[in-house]
Amino acid sequence: MTAKRLTLQDIANEAGVSLTAASLYINGKARRYNLAEATCARIQQVMDAHKFTPNLHARAIASKKTFLVGVIISQELESSFWLNILSGLEVALARADYHMLLSVSRNDPKVERESIRFMRAKGVDGIIINPISDNLKELARSLPVVTLNRPVENIPGVWNDNFSGGLKAASFLLDRGHRRIACIGGGGLRRFGAFEQVMGKHELPIRRFESVPAFMPHAGEFTAVFCLTDYILLELYQAAAAESLRIPEQLSVIGYDNMEFLKLLNPPPATISQYKNELGTAAGELILELIADPDSARRETVFDPPLMPGSSVAAVL
Repeated sequence: MTAKRLTLQDIANEAGVSLTAASLYINGKARRYNLAEATCARIQQVMDAHKFTPNLHARAIASKKTFLVGVIISQELESSFWLNILSGLEVALARADYHMLLSVSRNDPKVERESIRFMRAKGVDGIIINPISDNLKELARSLPVVTLNRPVENIPGVWNDNFSGGLKAASFLLDRGHRRIACIGGGGLRRFGAFEQVMGKHELPIRRFESVPAFMPHAGEFTAVFCLTDYILLELYQAAAAESLRIPEQLSVIGYDNMEFLKLLNPPPATISQYKNELGTAAGELILELIADPDSARRETVFDPPLMPGSSVAAVL
C-alpha cells in the first residue's frame, strides 16, 4: 500500500500553525514576512519527522520564476575584491529567496558567451555580468541584465567610477609636487585613461610599464609611481625592499582598490578605495528590481571611490 503524501494542511495541523504560516515557511518567505523562529522550528520539525522535501520545481512553475540569478565575472575568484562583491550580492539576493548561479569567464569572450547560453538554458530570471565586451543588447532584450563594475551604454549597471578614481590618484601625486611619475599596469583601464588626461593637461610625459620587473631598472628616473592595482603595489613594495629602495623617501607609491592586505604593509600605502560589498548589494537589489519590473526607472548606481592618503607619498620640496 502506498503511503499518503503529506499535504501542506497536514504539516500545518501537526505543527499547530496556520496554513498561511506553513506555506510561507515552505516557500522560503519566512524571513520576508517575519515569521517567528519558534513557528519555523515547529514546521521544520514536522517536515524532518516525515522526511518532507518541498517541490521547488512546482514552486518555480507556479510563480513562473526559477529564483536563480546568473552571475558572470571576468576574473578569478582568488581576488578578495570579487569575494567581497559576491558576499554583498549573496546577501541581497537571499533576502528575496534568490540564489546565484556563478560563472567565471577569465577574460575569454568565448567562455562568456557559453556562460550566457548555459544560464539562459537554466532559465535564470536575470543576469549580473562583469562584461568583457559591450555586446549585451540582444541579451538585455530578452532578460533583465545588470552590468557589474563596468558600465555599458544603455544597459543597467552598478559600478565604481574608476575614471574619477584615476583622476584623484594622479592629482594627489601632482599636489604633492611630483612631476616625474610612472604608471605600472594594463593600459586599457579607465583609471589609466584618467591618469593620461591629467598628465596631458600638465604637459607631462607619460611613461607606463606593464610590470614591476619592467619598471625596477628605471626606478631612479621617477619620484612617484601610480600602481593600477594594489596587487601591483604589493609587488612593488617587495621589489623595493629587495633593492633597499625606501618608500616614500626615495620613491612615492599609490595603489588602487584598497585591498585588505594593505593593513600589513609599512608604511601604510596610499590607495583609491573601490566599493566592494556595497557594490554587490546594489547589483543584487537592482537585478531584483528589474525582475519585478523590467520597466523600472532606476537604471544605474554609481559609487565615487575615495582617496585613502596613507603614508607612502612624500611631498617633493
